Order: sequence, then structure tokens, then C-alpha cells
Amino acid sequence: MQPRSAHEVPLPDPAVVEAVRLSCADLPRGSTRLADLFYDHLFALVPETRSMFPADMGPQRERMAHALVEVVDHLDRPVQVRDFLHRLGRHHHRIGVRPEHYPHVGRALVRAVADIAPTWTSSMSSAWVLVYEWIAATMLVGAREAAEEETARAPLAARGRHSRAARPAGPLP
Repeated sequence: MQPRSAHEVPLPDPAVVEAVRLSCADLPRGSTRLADLFYDHLFALVPETRSMFPADMGPQRERMAHALVEVVDHLDRPVQVRDFLHRLGRHHHRIGVRPEHYPHVGRALVRAVADIAPTWTSSMSSAWVLVYEWIAATMLVGAREAAEEETARAPLAARGRHSRAARPAGPLP
């Protein structure tokens, strides 16, 4: 599961989306069980990612659980989901998430869903991989936008520092 371009990853078809929805159907609203399992798997797979998160994971687990359920519930409205995922990708870039983290996140997510889905099948696993690839590719668009903005701002910031440093301290004679 390598991150791919958003142009390479179409929104999965309705049958795939429905399989993903069914895998989460028994999950109570507001539950962080999926997020708990996700982070357990992520930190076991890639222990160095633990340092990217706060010591108190409670609020983070709630945000992750809410975001995932919202995305899954609204996959039939790809424009709204796409905008949300772009913003999420931008945010994740700003906090240090890099493209190479996305495959680990996908593996941890699929394992977590497998842990909670009472009727997990290989086709359900495939459906989640397809949906996650679309989610990751869409988030990476936002991450690239954030990186491009940082790159564009960097020369301006450097010029600003340079011009301030060249000015003499104190009043002119």
C-alpha cells in the first residue's frame, strides 16, 4: 500500500463503499474503539510515530474516530469529503506527517477494522485498501499544497530577514 497520486486513485465504486460502511455498522456513534485499536497497531508497526502524538491520546482518539466515521458516512458525497481530506492533509503536513507514513497508517487502519468487524472477509479487506488508498491520495493533495505554500513563503521570509539585517541599528546620522 504505497501512496499514489490522486489522479491514479479514483473514488471506489458504490459496492466497495458499501462494504466499508458495513464493516463499521456495529460501531456505536462516539466510540473510540476503532481509534484505540488503530493507534495500538500504528505504534506497534512504527514505534517512532508515538512521539508525534501527545501523551494524553484521549482527544486525539476522539478526533480520529469522528473523522473516520464522517469520511466513511459521506463517501457518496465525494466533493465534500475531498475538501475535508484536503484540509486534513494540510494539517497533517504541518504537524510533521510525511508521505512515507501513509502506508503504515493504512496497514494499521485495516488491521483495526479487521479487529472490530464481526464478519471480516478478504473482500472487506480489499474494499478498505481501495478506500484508504483514495483517502490517502486525497489527503496527500492537501499535504502537497501545504508544502508548496511553505516553499513559496520561504524566500519571502528570507528576504525579510535579510533586509532587516542590512539596516543599521539605531537612527541614521
